[in-house]
Amino acid sequence: MKRRVGKISVFLGTCSLLLLCLMIPQNALASEKTGSLIVYYHGVTPQGNQVMLSGAEFSLYKVGEKVENRWELQGDFEKSGVCLEDMSSSGQKKAAEQLKKFVDKEKLEGKRETAGQDGKAIFYDLEESMYLCFSDDEVAYDTGRFRSAPFLVFIPEIDENGNCLYDVRVEPKNEWVSGDKPEEPGDKPGQNTESTPSKGENAKTGDNAPVELLVKIIAVSVIMIVLLTIWRNRSKRDEEQPNE
Repeated sequence: MKRRVGKISVFLGTCSLLLLCLMIPQNALASEKTGSLIVYYHGVTPQGNQVMLSGAEFSLYKVGEKVENRWELQGDFEKSGVCLEDMSSSGQKKAAEQLKKFVDKEKLEGKRETAGQDGKAIFYDLEESMYLCFSDDEVAYDTGRFRSAPFLVFIPEIDENGNCLYDVRVEPKNEWVSGDKPEEPGDKPGQNTESTPSKGENAKTGDNAPVELLVKIIAVSVIMIVLLTIWRNRSKRDEEQPNE
């Protein structure tokens, strides 16, 4: 009997240790997760043609962090005086414009990436935060030029289904600053130049953690079942052997 109790104790201790080893990395990695931002820059000509706008340099600044249920400015941007209480689309637009003016005034340096021939500028290894992104470059095309407005980006971003997205894609709003104004977005299918709405006001960090944790718990459960089966088979064989 004592031998059987000892085996059970060893088995339960092993399972507990396995579960603990899987839980610790889960918590450690959750705070280290990084994301990326793809700025897809395109515009619509006065003739209604959608074109990729290459050559524009975009700057990215880490400006805020989530504190409980609200966003707060951080670092150099704390002294900007910009209010983040209104996180609606219009509120984000106003905040982005004010933060852009602060960047110009203070001559702050951020990450920079240039849009390639496909109109994409990509930023990697972005920490969980709120970012300001903009381009000062006007892209010439035919007889006119395109100019984009500053915007805010949230890493992670929450989609319509409540999923937490760390790889964010944004289509910046732009305007035709010379010649005839192009058709308004939505006039023709597939010609949307509005920036992708960001839902950073509802962003939560670590939303992927429950799914990953569930997978690990299932894995531990399978291991426990296998170990329990092996232990039962060994116990049965020991009982069948004659006692010495």
